[in-house]
Amino acid sequence: MELSNITKRYGKLTVLADVSIVFGPGKIYGIMGENGAGKSTLFRCMTGLEPYEGAVSQEPGSLIGYLSDTPYFYPMVTGREFVDFSLRARGLTVGNEAIEELNRQFRLPLQKYPSQYSMGMKKRLMLFILMLQHNDIYILDEPFNGLDLSGCILLKKWMLQMKAEGKLLVLSSHIISSLTDVCDEIYYLHRGRIARTFKTESTTEIEAEITRIQSL
Repeated sequence: MELSNITKRYGKLTVLADVSIVFGPGKIYGIMGENGAGKSTLFRCMTGLEPYEGAVSQEPGSLIGYLSDTPYFYPMVTGREFVDFSLRARGLTVGNEAIEELNRQFRLPLQKYPSQYSMGMKKRLMLFILMLQHNDIYILDEPFNGLDLSGCILLKKWMLQMKAEGKLLVLSSHIISSLTDVCDEIYYLHRGRIARTFKTESTTEIEAEITRIQSL
């Protein structure tokens, strides 16, 4: 996936300004930034949910799986019904045995309504669906938010598996160590622009550089 001069404005406010990044397959990329830096807006532009200036291109026929930082669920639809709906939307049929096998790791009460779930359980449900789909690109907005320790371990294991299968993953997080644990490259978004790219730096080095940039 290639982003070319992505610019997003809301009236006179410029949220993203000429953001250009090339994401390669079989890699995990991180996006960092303060609240309001434009991370979620960038992800919505990448998925086509927001109009923007510039261009986003990817291999023809590539399927994108998107995890929003604030997932929406239809009222009066159980977790299992939402799983089935999400799979049918992609033209997929997954047997009960495969769903039950995966849920032994997730421990989701699929017979209940998502409105009865905790924030962590809602996040688990969306990740559960993404793992059942056959996407080529995964865009994950704050995937670690709300997850407990076992959920974070499960998520990291799955992301590394997707990377090994040649998938592209792009995620955001306010927890730097969550990104340094899995990402090949990390981009720091500041004032609507990519201010810095990190590759092999440690968490401590990244924190120091971010503090320097913010002081300018």
